[in-house]
Amino acid sequence: MKTTTNYKPTIVLFFLFSINAIFAQKDLLVKKDSTELRITLLKETSKKYKYTFLNSENNIKKASILKTLVDTVYIDKFPLDTIVSKVETSKEVKKKELTIAEKDTVKCFIFTFGIGLNLENVLEYNTPNKPDKKIFSATTAIDLGINYLKESSRFAMTNEFHWTAGIQKEGTTGSDKIIRTSDELLTLHDYSITLSKNSNWNFNLIAKTATSLFTIYDGDYFKDYNEVGKNQAFLSPYDLTLSPGIKYQPNKNFRVSISPFSINMYGLLSQSIANTGYYTHTFDDNNEYDLYIFTKQGADLNIWYDKKVKNWLEMQYRLGVSSDYFSKETIIGILDGLFITKIKLFKNLSLAHRAVLRGDFVTQPFKPYYKQNILLSFSKSF
Repeated sequence: MKTTTNYKPTIVLFFLFSINAIFAQKDLLVKKDSTELRITLLKETSKKYKYTFLNSENNIKKASILKTLVDTVYIDKFPLDTIVSKVETSKEVKKKELTIAEKDTVKCFIFTFGIGLNLENVLEYNTPNKPDKKIFSATTAIDLGINYLKESSRFAMTNEFHWTAGIQKEGTTGSDKIIRTSDELLTLHDYSITLSKNSNWNFNLIAKTATSLFTIYDGDYFKDYNEVGKNQAFLSPYDLTLSPGIKYQPNKNFRVSISPFSINMYGLLSQSIANTGYYTHTFDDNNEYDLYIFTKQGADLNIWYDKKVKNWLEMQYRLGVSSDYFSKETIIGILDGLFITKIKLFKNLSLAHRAVLRGDFVTQPFKPYYKQNILLSFSKSF
C-alpha cells in the first residue's frame, strides 16, 4: 500500500514562521544623531547593516545603512507582545513613525551642538606667604559639528568648530577689571574620497585653523585701560594648515591620516596689531611688520578617535604630530592634541572633561603644555 506524506501543515508552519520573523520588528537601531529606528536585522557585514522595516504604506521594505552612521544596534529590544505588524499596529501610528524612519535612512548631514559652562569663585584669606585672593572666573566651551556621509557616495566630510573662552575678575569690587584668560577658536576639517566603494583607504585633506574672537588690549583687558592700542582681534592673528594625504579608516571609530607634506599660512588682518611685534618678525617694503607668512612644512600625522559607550559615555579625541624637514636649521616637531570626554548625567546634559596637550620636540627637555577644564555641558544632535 502506497503511503502519502502530507507536507502541507509543515509548509504552512514554515511560511507563518518566516512571515512572523519578517514582520517582527524587535530590533532597535540607534544612529549617531540619536535617531532610533525599529527594524528587523537581517545581516551584518564589515561595512553595513542590512534590515527590513515597514514603510508608510505598511509594506515590508529592505534597506541598508553604513556602520559609520550607526551608534548601536540592540537585538530583541522589544518583546513579542509589542511586535509591529499589519494587524497589531494601527496605520496611523505606523505612518507617523515609519515615514520618519524612511527619511532618516537617506539623511546625509549630521549636525551636533554642545555648550559647556564652568563658574568658579576663589576666596582666600590669610594664606601663608601669599596675598589674599578674591577671584571670580567663568569658562565657556562651544562645540559644533557638521558631518556629511552618504551611503551611495565615495565622498565624506567632517567639520568641527571648538571655541573655548575664559574670563576672570581681578577682585570682587566694582573697580576690579575683567581680564581674558582664554579665547581660542579651533576648527578641524577632514575631506575624503574612498579609493573604491568598500575600501578602508581614502585620499583626504586635513585642514586646521586657529584664531580668537575677542578684541584684546594690553594686559589682557577688554578695554584699552593702558591706552597702547589693541594687541589681538578676530583673524589677527590667524593660522591655517593644509595637509593632503592618505587616510586609513578600518571602522567608524578610528581613523589615521598621513600627509607627506603640509603647508602653513599665518597672518594678520590688522597692521596696527602686526606692528606690536608679537606675531611676525620680518618686514615688508614699507619697513612694517609682515601681515602674511607662507611656510612649507614636513610630514603630518593625525589620529582621530570617536567612541560612544552605550548612552552614557562619549569620547572625541584628536591628536596631531607635525614635522618640518624643510627647515634649514633643524627638524622641527610639534605635538597638538584635543581630548573631549563626556559622561551623561541626564538627557542631553553631561559632565564634560576637556584637555589640551601641546608641545615642541625641539625644546629639551621635552615638557608638553597641558590644560584641562571640567564643565557642565548641554549637547544635541539633529
